[in-house]
Amino acid sequence: MAEITEEIAMKLWQKCFGTVRFARDCFGTWMCIDGWGNEPYVTIMPNSDGKKYDYSWNVDHIRPKSSFRNENDADFWENLEPMHRLNNEEKSDKYPGFSIGKHSYTVVRDEYHGGYGIEDENNRRIIQFNYILQNKIRQI
Repeated sequence: MAEITEEIAMKLWQKCFGTVRFARDCFGTWMCIDGWGNEPYVTIMPNSDGKKYDYSWNVDHIRPKSSFRNENDADFWENLEPMHRLNNEEKSDKYPGFSIGKHSYTVVRDEYHGGYGIEDENNRRIIQFNYILQNKIRQI
């Protein structure tokens, strides 16, 4: 899996969120399935306040590719998650600690599932939802 294609991104979305059109990333930011890519996707969410927002998203490598000796080693399902485009840009390749807005997080190893997760440094709570979906993602 050298490149994250639209096909891979859509499979990941489906396994994480099913068939819903709108979902939240692990930081609580809304995304729309139609907004995949690296450009803003501004639309109105049904049953919302009627305002337009950017719902764009792409696929995040929880542990950044740049932190592996061989960047191709980062491309496994347990290291991927849908993330709002702006959150992913802010997270960037920072590892193991990073911030989104005023909150600090740490990428942590999940020895049990063989992947990575994101821990909120304020309360030491794992916020990254891939833990719940590990078995579903492995079926892709």
